[in-house]
Amino acid sequence: MQTHRILPCAALLCAVLTACNSQPVKLRSTATSATLSPQLDWNAFPLGPNDVLRMSVYGHEPLATPGTRVDMEGNLSLPMVGAVQVAGLSISEARAAISAAYAKYVVDPQVDLSVVQHGARRFYALGEFARPGAIEFDRPLTVMQAAAMAGGLTGRGVLDEVILLRGTPENLEIAVIDLETPDERGFLALKPDDVLFARRNNAGKFSDEIMPYLVAASSSLASVATVLLIEDRLAEGN
Repeated sequence: MQTHRILPCAALLCAVLTACNSQPVKLRSTATSATLSPQLDWNAFPLGPNDVLRMSVYGHEPLATPGTRVDMEGNLSLPMVGAVQVAGLSISEARAAISAAYAKYVVDPQVDLSVVQHGARRFYALGEFARPGAIEFDRPLTVMQAAAMAGGLTGRGVLDEVILLRGTPENLEIAVIDLETPDERGFLALKPDDVLFARRNNAGKFSDEIMPYLVAASSSLASVATVLLIEDRLAEGN
């Protein structure tokens, strides 16, 4: 008799645990072109406000600047040419823009440009990270390095299902990353404004789990959350 009573209880417990488990992420990227790459490239690390740059023009020492800060509008103020827009550009692109500005005054200007100090770049570590929030970084990072900066996962985190989100609702890339036994996705290069989300054990649906975090982070991330919710609802019907 006792055996017959135990079996239904065990079946019920199994059903409850199955219902509580975190459901796999079914979402797909909506981006028309992929940018996720393991390539750690300083040239792909765009310049922005508060970056401090050193500039010189070969043969024209008075034009050299030992360290000039990019202003909040993304401009770099330089001798003779004034403000040059550099925010959002790589070092090589900024060098070309500065060369074009000096070409009006100098024959074939040979511009040297380097970063003295990087300003604030952020990625968002949300969910079950030990130190969640907006985290500043001043160099190219892999996903694994970024997770370490966020303190790793809590005891409730799901190591084999950390989600990387990049882009806008119209151009969104999604990658599911296993940090327990990482493959090449663990070495994807992070970009500013990327979101890393550490899922929680037995959290249920991904969109329901991540929505409060994205809404609280910023208005732009809130719009991404809305898209994720819609996509998740559509995935249910497939």
